[in-house]
Amino acid sequence: MGKPQTGDEYRGGGNGRMEGTLSMTDTATSPQAPARDMRHCALFDRQIIYDNPHETIIPEIHAGPAVFYADNVTLNQPGWVVRRAEDMRKIYADTENYHKRGNTGFAKMIGEDWDIIPTELDPPVHTAYRSALNPLYAPSQMMKLDVKVRERARELIATFKDKGECEFVQDFAVLFPITIFLEMIDLPVERLAQFLEWENQMLRGTDRDIQIASVRAVKELLTETVADRRKNPGDDLISRTMTLEVDGRKWNDREVFGHCFNLYLGGLDTVTANLSLQFRHLAQNPQDQQTMRTNTPSQNVVAVEELLRAYAAVSTQRIVSKEHQIDGQTLLPGDVVSMSTPLAGRDPEAFENPQEVQFDRKPAHLTLGHSIHRCLGQHLARRELQTAIEEFVKVMPMFSVQDGFRVPWMTGNIIQVTELPLRWG
Repeated sequence: MGKPQTGDEYRGGGNGRMEGTLSMTDTATSPQAPARDMRHCALFDRQIIYDNPHETIIPEIHAGPAVFYADNVTLNQPGWVVRRAEDMRKIYADTENYHKRGNTGFAKMIGEDWDIIPTELDPPVHTAYRSALNPLYAPSQMMKLDVKVRERARELIATFKDKGECEFVQDFAVLFPITIFLEMIDLPVERLAQFLEWENQMLRGTDRDIQIASVRAVKELLTETVADRRKNPGDDLISRTMTLEVDGRKWNDREVFGHCFNLYLGGLDTVTANLSLQFRHLAQNPQDQQTMRTNTPSQNVVAVEELLRAYAAVSTQRIVSKEHQIDGQTLLPGDVVSMSTPLAGRDPEAFENPQEVQFDRKPAHLTLGHSIHRCLGQHLARRELQTAIEEFVKVMPMFSVQDGFRVPWMTGNIIQVTELPLRWG
């Protein structure tokens, strides 16, 4: 994380993003449907900007049509942007008109056809694998990690507590969830920087050749790890996946690898991104930081759900299976549809005053997915986010962003704050 190397950074003035990002063009068309109007969506630009996209780009999108065609929903690939939370809920549940198979494109990128499990599976196959996986990630299992999670938070806070300052992303947001995750799958923590570089290039990279090289490197790492665990099983998540059954048989190496790839993508990124977004809010909104200091633990559980709504980070995709319409737009087989939880979280048709953070809101958000596609690691993610804030406000004085610092936001399929120098005392 930190400073992702993802091409040229946009450092323009004004509102910190390119002008005309949603203007219509007459010449840009889709090869599949030449009559389509094409827009550009700044939310997916994979650039550094210096204004909060949740407060600038996203409200502008919500002022426009419910569905529009953009040239950049994934790297250099056009697709549909659906901005309303209700439409996204319907798509999550609609397995007739949409599918997930191949939606990340990573296997195809290197000329292969394996599935990321369960991310790229559809019912009824998805149901069988998800049912096998659910017990490994159940709340009761994540509860067993409470002591480790809390101790790790305290250990990291202790390294900078008396210094009066820290660079929150590198000193805490990266190390806290990712070291826990690497221990859970028993990969060497000392290789964290390399693992992050591969992951960053896969998810945020703008150089296709480097992306391909990163996918190959991760595949090699995980393939070798799976082979080693077959010979030397332990109590880690990879070894435990090998004990699972589907259709009355144990998972084979291809299936275990497919799940490991899913773990790699999710475990090295999303909690770090959410921590960066949530702590930026608390650092620049002292009234909310003070509220979380005086709240009871149960009140802060609710408050974290509101922060998850207001600062959703991840946009995923679906692929259209059958021709159909949404809000007068015709979607064709093979079209990509962006499922942008940052848009869903700030939808004015779903939430009253969506730009306001209201800790007692109790939002029914889509930040961690919906229906059968709810995030497999949601219980651990919530535990880590709640524990991080709880431990921070318990022992740290009121903190704020370093005076004069312009907070950098990375746009793209995962929104995050890339640097956050905090001061206190």
